[in-house]
Amino acid sequence: MVRPPAVLTPENLRIHVVHYSPFVERRAHMELVLREHGFDGFPVDWMLQHDREALLDEWSRGEWGDPGVIAASSVSLILKHIEVWRLVAREPERMHLVLEDDILVKPGLIADLECCLTQLPQDWEMLFVGEGCGLHVPWWRRRPGRRVYFRGWKPWFRAGGGTSRCTEAYFIEPGLAARLSASRFARPPFTCPIDWLLCEAGREMHIRSYWAEPPLITQGAFESWTKNPALNPQVKT
Repeated sequence: MVRPPAVLTPENLRIHVVHYSPFVERRAHMELVLREHGFDGFPVDWMLQHDREALLDEWSRGEWGDPGVIAASSVSLILKHIEVWRLVAREPERMHLVLEDDILVKPGLIADLECCLTQLPQDWEMLFVGEGCGLHVPWWRRRPGRRVYFRGWKPWFRAGGGTSRCTEAYFIEPGLAARLSASRFARPPFTCPIDWLLCEAGREMHIRSYWAEPPLITQGAFESWTKNPALNPQVKT
């Protein structure tokens, strides 16, 4: 179990950016974000494997799951995150921050991340620092001065999934990354997007997840692929 450091440095933190490589403007955006928020010199891995176009044939044949149930883009994102988990598992001495390529970051990110990390217990496994579709820790659970809250795997409210917010920004502990990579959740058929997949994994594997409140990162720097007729045939041109 990796003990969260009090200070983040290039020696103890690796950043993984989940990137859809045809969107070159997203890479430029993320490179700027990392520079502007003090991550110059930190090791950054760009997850370029498993782009949507590379798996369309298998997806159309149902090899990744029922094409009527899960979109090719969702499968692509799942596979990219799984590949990141495998990389994380191979480097157990570091902290690992996973970011998607359309994030918006609030000022003071490094200091806020360090504050959140110092509040994690020794047995933490995931820390979600993104806002995730507007999901927040319920007001009645918040406490003055507390920045992280145990989310675990149980619903907080009706229809609440558990474990994950979304997957735009999270820390993952290498031991959990290894467990997830070896689990059934890393193998097809896939039936739901990555955030719901993690909710299912959380319930079955009792993942010790935490949420940052207030969150430090959100999504929305670019228009969603769902609105792009070139990527989503259901969009009317």
